[in-house]
Amino acid sequence: MILTTLLMCTLDRPLGAEEHRVRIPEFVVSGSVQPIALAGSCPAEISAHTDADFGGGQYTVQAGFAEQEVAAASWTLDPAVFPIQLDVAEMIFATSNTNVTTTTEWTFFVWSGTPASGNLVAQYSSDGELLPHIVLQPGTNGVNVQVLVDPDDPEQIIINDSGDATFSIGYRIDQHNNQTNNPCLVAPPSSQNAFPTTDVGGLQAPSQNWLFGVNCGFLGCPPNGGWATFADLNVLCRPSGDWVMRATWTSLSCNQTLGACCLPNGTCGLETSNDCATLGGLFEGDNVPCTNVECPPALGACCLSGTCSTQAADDCINSGGTWQGAGTLCSEIDCNAGGACCIPATGGCLSLPATDCGLVGGTFSGPGTTCGTTICFPEGACCLDDGTCVEPTTPEDCTGAGGVFQGDGTDCASTNCPDPEGACCVPTTGACLLLTNSNCGVVGGQYAGDGTICENECDSACPEDLDGSGAVEFADLIQLLSAFGPCDGCAEDLNASGAVEFNDLIALLSAWGEC
Repeated sequence: MILTTLLMCTLDRPLGAEEHRVRIPEFVVSGSVQPIALAGSCPAEISAHTDADFGGGQYTVQAGFAEQEVAAASWTLDPAVFPIQLDVAEMIFATSNTNVTTTTEWTFFVWSGTPASGNLVAQYSSDGELLPHIVLQPGTNGVNVQVLVDPDDPEQIIINDSGDATFSIGYRIDQHNNQTNNPCLVAPPSSQNAFPTTDVGGLQAPSQNWLFGVNCGFLGCPPNGGWATFADLNVLCRPSGDWVMRATWTSLSCNQTLGACCLPNGTCGLETSNDCATLGGLFEGDNVPCTNVECPPALGACCLSGTCSTQAADDCINSGGTWQGAGTLCSEIDCNAGGACCIPATGGCLSLPATDCGLVGGTFSGPGTTCGTTICFPEGACCLDDGTCVEPTTPEDCTGAGGVFQGDGTDCASTNCPDPEGACCVPTTGACLLLTNSNCGVVGGQYAGDGTICENECDSACPEDLDGSGAVEFADLIQLLSAFGPCDGCAEDLNASGAVEFNDLIALLSAWGEC
């Protein structure tokens, strides 16, 4: 699972030792984070208790926050949105008038339910490489620690409803820059450490902001350590605001319908009708696979004998012309202007007018282009629909095989091709989602196979009816017994355990008869 962090700003401290209100100037984020949503999926949502904008501004530094303590927040959602995919988690850490460069090691947590009683879904610790430690220069500085999973990684953070429609995230300080021997007696010095922050807008959700405190005895905060909400903390050590923390997530239960979309470049992709229109494509209908559609060829400018006309690529080339590319317009093309002409017969390149380039069997790269900056015959890695990678290929060969060209000079060793997706039926809800096989297993679904689409809403009433006859009977029993053993994502694995076993047999026999 590939995780990255983008750094920005910080929070305040529930041990009551010190609260430092600081003003953090505007800061630059290394990179950018956009909500991740697969084509056809639900829109991304943001959950936060804080009113902070996660940029420069005023925050309360919770000085005194010790090593092994955890700042966490929980949110209760509509049960219908589960399962959800956690896209981005953010929390601001800050320093207050430090006199040294501070390095803070940390761990990030995700729970289904509350931190105190929920199930731990994910846990990742900074290592100084893939997940950077928090490093802040002397003075008053802030950083937004953003944690996300590469959207192309098949192993996403999926959170199921554990019964209370709640999920939580949290950050733990594993190692301060300079921790005291006993933080219960002497707090970590604020001049040499970074701390989590709370906002300055007042405490809005005391029962959904959490602290895991070290055990400082009955006078500690909380008494004897462990998990406590801000509402449970003594008023003398209760933070004055909410943790500056938020989560961006996507529901996997929208089940927006996909269908074939003929794109302007002549290719076909699975999109929702709205997404297809946004891409300038022609939507062929809900649940229509690309294999059933013949998209019209892309049109573009064609230069022939110094004149320009709009044609498909094959028509242009067959007439002896030079096609200028999909979507090009004659009003923007000067067929007599010079440009790089790539000549396949020799592998060479000359600067020629478009018409002359066509006469020598070349491919015109466009007016004003030069051979010095033009890659005439690119070759690289190609990601195919089944998740495999082939090399070397040309862009044309890759597209013809239904793949996505990764760029000139790329190779499969350094390319992470996404796993294929297919229809995933979730028996508990009847939803059908477009997921990878592994993610389908995470949500307890039944995977229909690579490249399949949700042609019909899944029937959640009778998943034991394996052959769809309307009744659980002998044929279903034979089908289940034939699949006995490891069978990740198959329909016979009724409890989504990764194998067809005794419990699946009991479930089928318990449902015997008409559905």
